[in-house]
Amino acid sequence: MMTCRVLKHACRDGMFALLKRNLKYSCQCSSRNPLGIDMIPDKWNHILFPNSSETVVDKEQLDNCVRRILSTLGSSAESDLKANLLGKSNDFTEETISDNKSRFDSIADAVAEKFPSLEGSNLDEHFKIIAQRYGDTYKKLLEKFSKFPLPPINQSWIFQPGWTKYGFQGEHPIAVDYPDDDTLILDVEVCVNAGKHPTIAVALSDTAWYSWCSKRLFNLRYHYTNKVDLDDLIPLGRKADDPERIIIGHNVGFDRTFVKEEYFLKSSRLRFWDTMSMHIAVCGLAGDQRVLFMAARKGNRTKASEEALEHTENSTKASNVLGFQNWKWLDVTSTNSLLEVHRFHCPNSELFVDKELRDLFLVGTMSDIREHFQSLMTYCATDVAATFEVFSILMDQFWQRFPHPVTFVGMLEMGTSYLPTNAKWQHYMTASDKTQRTFQNQVGALLQEKARQACNLLYNDRYKDDPWLWNENWDVGKEPKRITTFKRKTTETVSEYAKRVWDESMKKQNRKSMNRRLPAWYRNLLQNNVQLERWDEVEVFNVFPEISNNENAINLSAQMRLAFKLLRVHWNGYPLYFSDAYGWGYLVPGRTSNLSQFQEEQPGRYIVEENVVFPYKSVEAFVMLRRGKIDQPVVYGSVTDGREVELRAMQWLDKGIHIDSTVQEYFFQRNQLTSMPEGTFSADRPENVNGIGPLNERVNLPGVWFYKLPHKDSPMSSVFNPLGKCMIPYIQNGDLQSDDPDNLRLITAFNSMCSYWKNNRDRIVPQMVVSLTCIQDACEIAPDDEISVILPRVVCVGTVTRRSVEPTWMTVSNPEPDRIGSELRGLIIAPNGYRFVGADVDSQELWIAALFSDSYGVKIHGSTPISWILLKGDKSKGTDQHSLTAKEMGVSRSQAKILNYGRIYGAGRPFATRLLKTFLPTLSDEHVKKMARKLYRKTKGSAVYLRELTEKGRTAVKLLKNEHNVDVMLYDGNFIKESDIGELLSVGNFEEEDVVSSKVRLWAGGSESDLFNALEKIARSPQPRTPILGCRISRALEPEVVNEDFLTSRINWVVQSSAVDYLHLMLVCMKWLCDTFSIEARFTISIHDEVRYLTKEDDMYRTALALQYTNLLTRAFFSFKTGLKSLPSSVAFFSKIDIDHVLRKEVDVDCITPSNPFGLTACYNIPFGESYSIEDIIKKAAHGFLKH
Repeated sequence: MMTCRVLKHACRDGMFALLKRNLKYSCQCSSRNPLGIDMIPDKWNHILFPNSSETVVDKEQLDNCVRRILSTLGSSAESDLKANLLGKSNDFTEETISDNKSRFDSIADAVAEKFPSLEGSNLDEHFKIIAQRYGDTYKKLLEKFSKFPLPPINQSWIFQPGWTKYGFQGEHPIAVDYPDDDTLILDVEVCVNAGKHPTIAVALSDTAWYSWCSKRLFNLRYHYTNKVDLDDLIPLGRKADDPERIIIGHNVGFDRTFVKEEYFLKSSRLRFWDTMSMHIAVCGLAGDQRVLFMAARKGNRTKASEEALEHTENSTKASNVLGFQNWKWLDVTSTNSLLEVHRFHCPNSELFVDKELRDLFLVGTMSDIREHFQSLMTYCATDVAATFEVFSILMDQFWQRFPHPVTFVGMLEMGTSYLPTNAKWQHYMTASDKTQRTFQNQVGALLQEKARQACNLLYNDRYKDDPWLWNENWDVGKEPKRITTFKRKTTETVSEYAKRVWDESMKKQNRKSMNRRLPAWYRNLLQNNVQLERWDEVEVFNVFPEISNNENAINLSAQMRLAFKLLRVHWNGYPLYFSDAYGWGYLVPGRTSNLSQFQEEQPGRYIVEENVVFPYKSVEAFVMLRRGKIDQPVVYGSVTDGREVELRAMQWLDKGIHIDSTVQEYFFQRNQLTSMPEGTFSADRPENVNGIGPLNERVNLPGVWFYKLPHKDSPMSSVFNPLGKCMIPYIQNGDLQSDDPDNLRLITAFNSMCSYWKNNRDRIVPQMVVSLTCIQDACEIAPDDEISVILPRVVCVGTVTRRSVEPTWMTVSNPEPDRIGSELRGLIIAPNGYRFVGADVDSQELWIAALFSDSYGVKIHGSTPISWILLKGDKSKGTDQHSLTAKEMGVSRSQAKILNYGRIYGAGRPFATRLLKTFLPTLSDEHVKKMARKLYRKTKGSAVYLRELTEKGRTAVKLLKNEHNVDVMLYDGNFIKESDIGELLSVGNFEEEDVVSSKVRLWAGGSESDLFNALEKIARSPQPRTPILGCRISRALEPEVVNEDFLTSRINWVVQSSAVDYLHLMLVCMKWLCDTFSIEARFTISIHDEVRYLTKEDDMYRTALALQYTNLLTRAFFSFKTGLKSLPSSVAFFSKIDIDHVLRKEVDVDCITPSNPFGLTACYNIPFGESYSIEDIIKKAAHGFLKH
């Protein structure tokens, strides 16, 4: 626990006087720091921060901290400071000190006595030592392998199943069980049309080439199947002593899924190293850069430069950008495919990577593979050689930019993800498919009935007066005249031949009758196999007798435009109309100015094109019926679909996508704008209708104006599916209705239920689920137990922020009661005798950002407003940051959370404005902009442009104070305003360049000003590195090549890449604890801020305790590296550790969905899990012992 030496001076303000009078008691109390932040017990502090020097707190600095907290957080902070900093009374006594004990005092002794000893004199040495222990052998293997010369590619391949070895010295190829080398480069290819099984593979070691062929290539009886057994996979062997071995590949997570031993329940020391991840980490592209890179590569850099001005921080310096001074980054990066990466890093290579041959694996058959075996094996070997060249070039660069061993070992551990399941997986997919079909069939039946009823409009041409179906094709078809002859087959008897002739003749007659009765639009929907009966008996006005019981008689779905016409959908009483130029909109009658442009067929109907008339009077009559008045003002209701908006925004944030005027959005809106002619919004408009329009130029119908349906993104965006997510709120509040409102709501509900499975099925169903039941050594459980395994195809560095990427499991959502298949996480099931143990890192990025904020100033936890409110705020009391923002902005806490995280990630006011408008749609645009300005002024503060002091400048400041009694206002102790430079020049024979150097922008006056100053200081540094592990930013984002551009991306990188440091530290620390104390647990997966382990039930409490100790050590290391030699108690441990049978996020969620209506307990017989606090875990795990 740090102690404080306070410089004595008077304080005028009552709050500061109170602080001065009682500060000595605050310092004596072991559970609080000078700002009232609860800290870990002294005993722990001595273990985690041994030999820490005494922290000296300048009273003036401390007063300034309290003043800023009060000024930015207001009266709530003042009352909290009085209550928590000074105790419940204004004077400390022995009683108040004893009442102020830490919540961990009850376990302080147990933890202190049984906590594992650090391996080194401090935390920095500890993590280096343990990481080197686990990583040095792998590093030496990689370094040795990168130095050996690439041998010539083998030109002749043996066509035989299994592995074949080809020595470099011309030895005769021999069959082997598996390569026995410790380092390999591996490339696997799959014939897609033959199933999920590996087809061929090539490997390279420093002694030989290897080829592998699937036994399916040699047995013509094999047919397509998605079932994969262990025997179908590629063996790499597992030796008794299990030495360290490493496999290198480009996107090696894909190749790993075909390695047999990786599915075994007990993990080995085989690791995988990804050259694509190396490339992304060293010189990958940020999201906005990727769009600009592709635009620039296609041709005109000048044009791309002009477009980029919309998105860069340096938009005011147009001349620099147009002169390509900011486009150096284009020359230091590439996209991520092996072809592009090899071309970029190895421009002088003699290898030719021919990707056209790969098409045979995508569209060919096993016969094609056999026919082109030699060329395909050589293609695969060329990929291996290209990967080796890329690896050899990048290896040294990687060590230079990522020097800490924790980063290396953390990446290796991320490549060991492992998801067990069982036979219930197949039940899940079947149930999801069946449930979706059930809902789709119900919607289909409704729409088919509507279509059949609509066909009756043929009678007396009533369709001409229909406000929706008037422009469909109502032509009645004619059967072409042709003579059909029937030849008797040699195998037919006379009676069989006569029956066939009769049946075919009747079908032809029925078809003629059908064409005489049905309009063209309906005939286009008919399936080829529809069975038609008794068409001769059909009356003209009743087209549909009992023609079929086939539910899929016509191809009609809710996504088709015709469906909305059949449902007679309207917007607040105005009929819907689809425009090719603008998408869906609605027709407002009352426009008389253009009636003279059209010929009137008969009263109320105007000819708009040949054989098509527009029923103006019918539209007007419908609007009158629905609204009572044609131009009655429209009042819009709330349109916020909070859950969808929040999920989408958080996904953008997680991926590091800039929500602040993204390049993609700019391109899209620019295209929309350029596609609209001048004068789009016509002056010819109704008086009382407010909407997006009228758009009279491209939609000119007699007697009506056309208005677009509103889109969530912008007025320039078009709605092409009225059942899309952005329209659901309008359906729910009644703005968008059908003739029977229940119909549209029913279809919307069914569509919503099917959306998750529809969007994710193509990623979930193809998962390789490999059964281990048949091999005892693989599953290591009872032979009759079912266990299958999925290996996620993780890219351990998938983004420029070094976050891992995987398309299914790392984006998996939580179960929703109205989403088919959303119980997916609940189908990752621990084998019998095993449990999942895991936790969520509480407010991970927010705490990291707040820690950087504290380290920027006086280096005391809670010394900046954002840090203080994070550490002192209480969600249950509504005093945490998200609750305060929600109260300030008038939004929900979850919505406020998005605003806060977006700001921390660097998103600007436009992002906040857009979200606030979405959350609060009834407010005017100007009001929302004012709210966003107020929020950013209060949090981020205002920009102040200052000059940095030189050594002589600091001397001049002291001279002014000591000799002239003049105080110069300093910002962050080292910056002054331009206007104060003259004062410095007056005290000596100084020139301006002697006392000040570069001009910088700082933030001041906001609760997060210190945070942004700290982040921007890192982001603007010549070589930005994470403060914790020293990981360097991608070359494509370094200031040397981007100048002031992409600052948002760089700020986002500082926070999110530091969060990756956090994860890597946790993985290394858990590995150390599990190995040291013989805990049988293996890493399963990390999903954003979650981490999960699979452990034996006997070890589940020790695994939970190890995870808690891991969090304590990781948080302490972050504090240590930022210069704060202490740790707040509120972040020391996970709030809870989950021990569960499945991978669900919350242990008490039964995962009830439409496809799992009875929950996991009733349907799958899976009980709920348990959650434990640190106090509970200490009791369960032998009172703090990690040993058995």
